[in-house]
Amino acid sequence: MILRTYQRQALDDLWAWFHRHPTGNPIVEAAVGAGKSVMIAALAQRVDQEAPGTRVLVLVHQRELLDQNLEKLKALWPEANAGIISASHGKKQINAQIIFATIGSVYKIAHLLGNIGVVMADECHMIQSKETGMWRSFLSDLFRYCPRTRVIGWTGTPFRNGGIWLTAGESPLFTHIAAKVTMRSLIDDNFLSPLTTTETNSRIDTSGVRVIGGDYVISELAQAADKDELVQSACDEIVKIAQNRKRWLVFAVTVKHAEHITAALKDRGIVVDMVSGETPKHERDLKISSFRHGDLRCLVNVAVLTTGFDAPEVDFIALMRSTKSPTLYVQICGRGMRLSPGKTDCLFADFTDTVETLGPVDAIKGRTPKPSNSTEAPFKICPECGSQNATGSLKCCDCGFDFPEPERVNHKTTASNAAIMAHQVEPKIVDYPVSDVRYSIHQKEGKPDSLKVDYFAGLRRVCSEWVCLSHSGFARAKAENWWQQRSSREFLPGNTQQAMDWINSGYQLASSAAIRVNEIGIYPEIMGYQWAEEKEAA
Repeated sequence: MILRTYQRQALDDLWAWFHRHPTGNPIVEAAVGAGKSVMIAALAQRVDQEAPGTRVLVLVHQRELLDQNLEKLKALWPEANAGIISASHGKKQINAQIIFATIGSVYKIAHLLGNIGVVMADECHMIQSKETGMWRSFLSDLFRYCPRTRVIGWTGTPFRNGGIWLTAGESPLFTHIAAKVTMRSLIDDNFLSPLTTTETNSRIDTSGVRVIGGDYVISELAQAADKDELVQSACDEIVKIAQNRKRWLVFAVTVKHAEHITAALKDRGIVVDMVSGETPKHERDLKISSFRHGDLRCLVNVAVLTTGFDAPEVDFIALMRSTKSPTLYVQICGRGMRLSPGKTDCLFADFTDTVETLGPVDAIKGRTPKPSNSTEAPFKICPECGSQNATGSLKCCDCGFDFPEPERVNHKTTASNAAIMAHQVEPKIVDYPVSDVRYSIHQKEGKPDSLKVDYFAGLRRVCSEWVCLSHSGFARAKAENWWQQRSSREFLPGNTQQAMDWINSGYQLASSAAIRVNEIGIYPEIMGYQWAEEKEAA
């Protein structure tokens, strides 16, 4: 098995992070389709090569992921001393060098495992921020017996339901995001299928539904979604807009809601079935197998076909359950992004306000938590300089960053065709004459310094960029290219500090006479530069 270039780079970035940080627990952010199982297998082998005999525990929340991870290890490293701890497998192989375990089977037996050097937590967004639940209980026990154990989290969504970073909160297990494989890069390199949206006329009205724990209250959401007129009209639309699509996946709120959708689609001649957490496992496996093989055109599901479900043939998704959870949103979208022969894209029909509210799925990011139990006034963090600002501030008190206006939700009766991928958003391109360029060192906890470059048009800073000269891998290569475009020297600075020293000592980098900026989005994006000589020639 040969690793893809981005997989090798992610593992190199992770390994470099460990060399820089003798303590702490990192996350590898790997989008759907990145091949987490392959990277986990490759890392387990690398750990053995670098530190022979180190024992590794690969921890998952369900049997399907366990089987998937074990299969990839055996393909990459057939002679690996691997074992399983899983009640559903009926195995308890605690003495293996590399153990694959479900959390439900292992969380009470940390004391039996012996010395574990590395824990790899797959789908780590499921781990609680507070020291509660099976995952944190197990790890707390393990740390008592193995205090030097390092935990590596693997997920495509490094934030919890409310969008809070896994590295933030009261007592976060994870300290840094050490490596990334983004959804956008996988799409651009043809490793994922893009999503497209279509306008819908039926819409779930969530204006009266409460939000608790970062998402809608299910019982109240069901009342809003499971209305016969709404179900019937939405199913009419589904049949019409998806008539040329091969495999349909529908997301419902509750079992009753799914039953109503299934019945409505059957009445319209669609070969359809449904699955939920209440469906016996054997029966559920049979239905999923029928769907994958094309015996079922449509599968309606309730909260079971998200994480770990893989059906590359899915080319149509209908969202009939609203969510405010970025994690769930990304997981749902990911079900339609696997590559399959003859598939060019996956059509996404949103009968909710989810896409409109959460934005393009390949631009989803986490956020820092709001302060709690404090007598101090609430504040917001500037994304540019990290300064604390009053919640109502329009500009950063330190650097002058313009905070975006808060979103105002307008509940409509019809759904929009909001863009589900970032590149589908209509750009707002503006050309600015550059009056000044300012350089500074940008420091971010847990990350190498970068060179921050601010571009001014008159007195206004129109955009910024960060040049990662102290990084490694792709980020360093990109920074080198940036420097070479602007420098007459044949040699490059070794790091950010050296670059800043050169600039402060009088070394002149070639400056842009004008800059092209896309102002759609929270942060303006540089699209191109016009150099002084080009302007003169024109």
